[in-house]
Amino acid sequence: MNIDLSKYKPDEYGTYLIPFHSVLLEAEVELIIPSDNGHVENWQLQIVEKFLQKEEQLIEVLYQALFKYYQEGLPDLRAQFGSSADEIAPIIDHIDQLKSLITPTGICIGELDPSEEAVGLLFECSWEPEHGLGIILKNWIVEEIGDQDLAFTL
Repeated sequence: MNIDLSKYKPDEYGTYLIPFHSVLLEAEVELIIPSDNGHVENWQLQIVEKFLQKEEQLIEVLYQALFKYYQEGLPDLRAQFGSSADEIAPIIDHIDQLKSLITPTGICIGELDPSEEAVGLLFECSWEPEHGLGIILKNWIVEEIGDQDLAFTL
């Protein structure tokens, strides 16, 4: 897929918000490409192209990391939610169960450092409806998982 930005206009902040079907996220999401006054750098578009090439390879790595993150935080989450824990942060045994607790919303391409191939992934999640879930992929490895704000720090 070659991104033709001429079909889109940046928002008031210079950011392109492009409807995008992600194989990795198994959903229609927004591809978010920040720009300087509407000018997207070639290296940003190259990262989009590489992301498209690597999406299928990243599926297992991404969801394994998410599953581990959820399992490690689960005791604290369940204690926090008390009687609502089974609904908000249920005990799960498999990655497919985790997918029902998260909703992919976006893919954010970095704007700061062309030497790193960095992509942020955005999700809504049952256990953190206010702050969501963010994942940073750097050089195609899951580097960090946290709140959605994390995915915009690229």
